[in-house]
Amino acid sequence: MTSPSDSSRPKVAVILSGYGQVQRGAEALLSQWLPRLENRLDLHVYSRSGRGPGGVARPAISRSSIESWYLATRAGRKVLDTLYLEPIHLEWTSHLLASLPSLIRGRFDVIWHETGLWGGYLLSWLRRFTGVRLLDVAHSNQLGWELPFARRRPDIFVAQSDSFAEQIRAQVPGLRVEVVRQGVDCDFFRPGVERYPIELQPPVVLVVGALSPEKAPGLAIEAVARTRASLVLAGDGPLASSMDALAHERLGPDRYRRLALQREEMPSLYAAADLLLAPSPREAGPLAVLEAMACNKPVVATADSARQEMAGKGGILVRSADPQSFSDAIENTLGVQWGDRPRQQALSHSVDDSARMLGDLLCELGRRRP
Repeated sequence: MTSPSDSSRPKVAVILSGYGQVQRGAEALLSQWLPRLENRLDLHVYSRSGRGPGGVARPAISRSSIESWYLATRAGRKVLDTLYLEPIHLEWTSHLLASLPSLIRGRFDVIWHETGLWGGYLLSWLRRFTGVRLLDVAHSNQLGWELPFARRRPDIFVAQSDSFAEQIRAQVPGLRVEVVRQGVDCDFFRPGVERYPIELQPPVVLVVGALSPEKAPGLAIEAVARTRASLVLAGDGPLASSMDALAHERLGPDRYRRLALQREEMPSLYAAADLLLAPSPREAGPLAVLEAMACNKPVVATADSARQEMAGKGGILVRSADPQSFSDAIENTLGVQWGDRPRQQALSHSVDDSARMLGDLLCELGRRRP
């Protein structure tokens, strides 16, 4: 098949500083979407790595270089959080400042951005003077986190659940809010693959994600410690050392492993687990939930309307975010014969469908530029 010429496709700048360097939710989701959008859009991915279609490398203050300093004092964290100057915002803002001259010269039709509050202000200024259209995808279902971004009024604000979309519409009247649910590649994430050799006492509970405060890894450790299960933490981050210490104290070396695997290895890790635990309340819907269900593993996650839409009948949701409630849910999940219900739930969240819907929105915005 012949791809359309660049001149016939909307020219889209995609800004995500960590793309190609980390495997967090937003970066992992983008890595699934971009190959499915290349034939429809003239993509230029701005990141620290310079990877991806039309990759443009620009520097940034790396969040990992300042997270230990940020976590040092509670009072300091509160001040920086209030000012939107915590590590992730410093990374996003510094990366956008380094990218801004190229964005101005590039004459893009659309900028699809993950740039935080201050980046939103800068891009609103750029839209005012150049007419470029802006699209923002929410990767959280927390109003306190996403509402300031929505109030910068991108041309389209993308939510990942109907319930969160309604909350944003109520808070920001007149803002165009569309729903594009997270999707998973069910051909790549599938049951029946070889199990990763984790060498732990079964059953095994798996937690996937960065070891940072918003992911609540300490809650996961305390919950699993109250069960008969072992725990695998798949990830790294500023809390890695303290979580290792806590896990060895609460679980012992025979019931705990921490791994940092490449994305290509994740299906085999899901195969080795009995369930996925996702205790973080902040994310719009952890991509790991869909990945685990695609591998036909049940999930235990925080209960809210977004996760109810995502997990459906593929797991058990917990309303009280405390260790005992999660441990009870883990034991209940281990006692259920799930059949293929997790896999069937994941099949209703196709990454091809979500990429098509997002591509439709980007193409529409590209045609609307003055």
